[in-house]
Amino acid sequence: MGLSLRRFAAIIVVPVVLIAIAVFTTATLQRDGALDAAHRQATSQQLLTTMLDEETGARGYFETRDSRFLDPFYTGEFAFARALAASRALDRGDAPLLQALTAQAQQNATWRAVITDQITTLADQGTRPSVAQALAGRSMVDNFRRLNAIYAVQLGYRRDRALTRSTWLGVGVTGLVCVLLVLCGLWLVRRLGRREAQRLRRQQELRELLQVSASEDESRDLLIRHVERSVPRSAAAVLNRNNSDDRLEVVINKSASPSAALRGLPADQLRPRSCLAVRLSRTYRSEPGDTPLLECEVCGKIGTSILCEPLLVGGQVIGSVLIASEASIDHEQADRLRESVTQAAPILANQRNLALAERRAASDALTGLPNRRAADESIKRMTAHAGRTITPLSAVLLDLDHFKQINDLHGHDRGDKVLAAVGGLLAANVRASDFAARFGGEEFLLLLPDTDRDGALELAEKLRRSIERADIGQIGRITASFGVATLPMDAVEPEQLLRKADRALYAAKARGRNRVEVAVSSPASEGHDVQGPGPAGADPLDA
Repeated sequence: MGLSLRRFAAIIVVPVVLIAIAVFTTATLQRDGALDAAHRQATSQQLLTTMLDEETGARGYFETRDSRFLDPFYTGEFAFARALAASRALDRGDAPLLQALTAQAQQNATWRAVITDQITTLADQGTRPSVAQALAGRSMVDNFRRLNAIYAVQLGYRRDRALTRSTWLGVGVTGLVCVLLVLCGLWLVRRLGRREAQRLRRQQELRELLQVSASEDESRDLLIRHVERSVPRSAAAVLNRNNSDDRLEVVINKSASPSAALRGLPADQLRPRSCLAVRLSRTYRSEPGDTPLLECEVCGKIGTSILCEPLLVGGQVIGSVLIASEASIDHEQADRLRESVTQAAPILANQRNLALAERRAASDALTGLPNRRAADESIKRMTAHAGRTITPLSAVLLDLDHFKQINDLHGHDRGDKVLAAVGGLLAANVRASDFAARFGGEEFLLLLPDTDRDGALELAEKLRRSIERADIGQIGRITASFGVATLPMDAVEPEQLLRKADRALYAAKARGRNRVEVAVSSPASEGHDVQGPGPAGADPLDA
């Protein structure tokens, strides 16, 4: 009995399903036929409308001689050509319809040629078309109307035939529906398999590239491009949390122009609390039209679908990954983003810690300037660059005068404040391309690329005056002595350049301090290596 019921159900259900499919297919074919006919009618009407607009514009010009009336006439030529091309594309293969279109095109071209001559005559000679010419032009327009009406009737016949044919085709499609469903099912399974395989390959590619990336910047850029590749029509950014400055740094794809949505981010005002994903340590989502209780300061004004995933490492949030998409971000895409962020977060944290350790190793903790180790590396690199580009490189060594007395009289804490103040002064008065370092003790080094002796002297004198005028509480006036040497005038190697600058500094100390001395490049002066004098100072007491 059960078997008979199943067979009965199959007999009833299967035909119903097939009939429903056939009806749907027939309706779809009829709809497509109707839409096709509507498109043809629209292009036919466009031909007529354009022709009438041209005629109206030409008539207005003949009556007023105002050239503004000719705008529809001139633009109508291109509009007519577009409509004609669209109609021919729709009517491809239908000879009667194409002939009707050709007749309309010829009539329009003939009329345009006549009207163009009349416009030229009126513009050059001031002679308007005669009544006979006007009537002839009107007759051409009326003939175009007639040809267009004939074309419209032919389109109606064709539409009726198409609808009838679509009905019969719907019946034939019924037998193919089941086969197509099976094939579509197989295709869908294979497609889903390929998508999953592609996702795994991309995740593996991201994992491998992150593991071999050279820096945090490179890793962030890889992550951004991977996310944008995973979510079509999207733009991504990494919000990098800088705890020392209490701010979020926006990082976008360096190889592409920024999206309009991401260009609107308030990059100069972002704080860690500005991003709700960072603030809440969880995923934040927003869709257009949402009215949240608390709007995110970072992405609340973007206006697209937003997904922001925090970068979590050991329970600590080091930033977030923001993605803005024109389309809604589905759960599958959200899962992919979460997986990618989970992979990238520990690598970004490790690279950040490594870069921080390297910066600390190459920086002077007191002044914040690079230390002697960084200076030795920089002078080699900058000397080599100056040699390749055949440009000057100046070195300025400066030493604080009587610094031992400052420590003895005011204590080492006060001395440290002096060093920190001088370090800040140097950093504020050099170019971005210049290099300033604490060279040891109370001695500082400046490397000035593409700067000749005169430029280095000018900067050194400016710094000397600034240090002399510096107001450091409870210490009083401080001064510094400067030695300047320039490559290739005074030296050709890094060690020689530093030695010449050091001898010039020694001469500045010996000649009274608080002055600038320049190395002498002539062999006869090798024993002294300086030329001066600069501003006079006190008698030397200590280095």
